[in-house]
Amino acid sequence: MDNGYEVEVYGFSRKNAGAVLRSDRFTLNVIGEYSNELGYLKRIPIIVGALKRVFGRIKEPVIFYYFGYDIAFLSLTINRRAYIYEESDLMHTYIRNAIVRNLLEYIDRKIINNSFETIFTSEGFLKYHYGNKVPRNVSVIPNRLNKAILSKQPVGKKTEYPVKLKVGFVGVIRFKTVYEFVQTFLKNFPEHEFHFYGTDTSLDAKFESLKSFGNVFFHGSFRNPDDLPEIYSNIDLVLATYDVSVLNVRYAEPNKIYEAVYFNTPIIVSKGTFLAEEVEQLGVGYWVNPSDAGDVVSLVDSILEKGFNDKTEACKSLPPEFSLNNNEGFFVKLNSKMNNKTG
Repeated sequence: MDNGYEVEVYGFSRKNAGAVLRSDRFTLNVIGEYSNELGYLKRIPIIVGALKRVFGRIKEPVIFYYFGYDIAFLSLTINRRAYIYEESDLMHTYIRNAIVRNLLEYIDRKIINNSFETIFTSEGFLKYHYGNKVPRNVSVIPNRLNKAILSKQPVGKKTEYPVKLKVGFVGVIRFKTVYEFVQTFLKNFPEHEFHFYGTDTSLDAKFESLKSFGNVFFHGSFRNPDDLPEIYSNIDLVLATYDVSVLNVRYAEPNKIYEAVYFNTPIIVSKGTFLAEEVEQLGVGYWVNPSDAGDVVSLVDSILEKGFNDKTEACKSLPPEFSLNNNEGFFVKLNSKMNNKTG
């Protein structure tokens, strides 16, 4: 919309999931509803029926924007008009059956290849699908910080390092590898602190057990981006040790790296991921096997002995624009393709 396009938005709601998000700038048309407990196969008739009604109503020339594999795949079974495809997760990599997973990968590439344009939120996804070959109809747009952060007053660091090292996790807790790192950290470094900012969706019992340690603090939910300056002022390092047993995680590019750089806070990530490669290339953090207690202890000891001034300086050396969402180049490309299409 900021680039002059007229937009209509359609989506599905989840039962018992709270209010549907609203915007002052556009109407979100809810075209179907189902519960999280409803299996994927049983969702298909609901989704397809709703999509048919939308496609039947829209007659004028448009380009559809499909967000996610499932919507793109089901849409293309009933609608062949031009589309943009955004892949923010490699959903099919969660399938354990290799034959099914490879079939879904074949379909995914077909969706990408036949798209007007495809958007990946990680360069790692591009490597997963195509290696070093870059299709002309693919753009990489990482999930960088909202420019609204520029209006927020920066807060100076409140660190006591090296007397007291403060490590933080910022976001929704989804992976056991976060728990494993934190448990090792709390057990072996009682003089230092770990801070959680955000909520846990699946590991309540495990993280509840951490409260037996006196050096862990749970701060609850926060507002993004409003509370980020204050949060990052209170921590020396940010943790992003996601589970590498999940193939999607190995190739994803979480927005946490952009928060870390913007707030000059070195990041700790999982070894063996695209994110670790990026952290190494930029020099803005560390990588570790969070499930290996010895590896975690060695990492923390090395940080305590050597400090992390070089990592902090590497963060500071990158301009703010590196971390901020700016899609001007994408819209130059898109506008050119639109002009060629209509011309």
